[in-house]
Amino acid sequence: MEKRNLQRKQNPVWRTLRGGLVLTLAVFFLPAVVFGGAARAESAAQPEQTVEAEAEETAVTGAKDQSEAAESTGREEEKEGFDPSLTLKVKVGGTVKTMELEEYLWGVVAAEMPAAFEPEALKAQAIAARTYTLYRMENPSPNHTKADICTDSTCCQAWISYDDRMETWSGSKGKAYAGKITTAIEETRGQAIYYRDKPIMAAFHAASAGVTKAAGEVWGKDVAYLQSVKSPETGEEVPNYYSVVTVTAKQFKTTLQKRYGKVELGKKPQKWFGKVRYDDSGLPASICIGGVDIPTSALRSLFGLRSSSVTAECDGKNVTFYVTGYGHGVGMSQYGANALAKKGKTAGEILRHYYTGVEIRSIYR
Repeated sequence: MEKRNLQRKQNPVWRTLRGGLVLTLAVFFLPAVVFGGAARAESAAQPEQTVEAEAEETAVTGAKDQSEAAESTGREEEKEGFDPSLTLKVKVGGTVKTMELEEYLWGVVAAEMPAAFEPEALKAQAIAARTYTLYRMENPSPNHTKADICTDSTCCQAWISYDDRMETWSGSKGKAYAGKITTAIEETRGQAIYYRDKPIMAAFHAASAGVTKAAGEVWGKDVAYLQSVKSPETGEEVPNYYSVVTVTAKQFKTTLQKRYGKVELGKKPQKWFGKVRYDDSGLPASICIGGVDIPTSALRSLFGLRSSSVTAECDGKNVTFYVTGYGHGVGMSQYGANALAKKGKTAGEILRHYYTGVEIRSIYR
């Protein structure tokens, strides 16, 4: 298949997904916040120029031929003659815009994952983002009833326009980065992740603490394809992989009692903390505080921690949290995906590693 040029000087123009969509999705409750992009985590952790410096060391790989792309993502043969455009309504701030799917996905990948990452990691991100988009189109959020999806990362997926992203990338780097993302979208054209013939809720996060977390441990509802698996990223690869947050004992008590009225926190803060419960993967799942088992995911939310992989200690005056990783820990770890790509894993292999029992297929008939 001849590689198509999807980029213009000012905006990428896409020949978008074509063919009848066969989408039958299961509806189940999960919290709105399911993503924590490495691109946003990295930009918050260190100056943008550091990200760019890292990107200089990453080779910009050209598009592979069709057979290689098919092998890397498990692409099924698309039937010829079916090519209608698929569009969606995207809420950007207070405005609802109509976008072609692939154009929208470019902005998601650009916002959620550093372009310095390996090509196969970017392709894995593109497939995960496409899958979540299809899931959200069939399971609308009450937060944006007039749009299929929004660009608020606390609700759906982060997104950035082509022009805004290019402003943060200087000179030839910008063209190289944009080309890498375009290639990732193009080489995974139409690919989505399925479990039992349904596109999955493809949660992802920036960096795990060596293993990902099962959805049931974080959100209280087990999801067959969101189980705990090993993840190869390390503190040497991830900015601020280890972080420490300290709050006063008074602030800790006030915050916790506001959320958990039954928690008993006496005059001696050193005695507030009891046993830590670990999940099946060996990560902290909850901490007994004042006689109440508090999920580490709740501590993360209450005290603005980077991850729920957390332990705590109190010296009588302050409570100190020791945190590993970034994000909720469920689904694909983006830094883990990049580490696997560096080891030669394809996008398909990466996704099948992080999402248990899934298959990758074309959304076309």
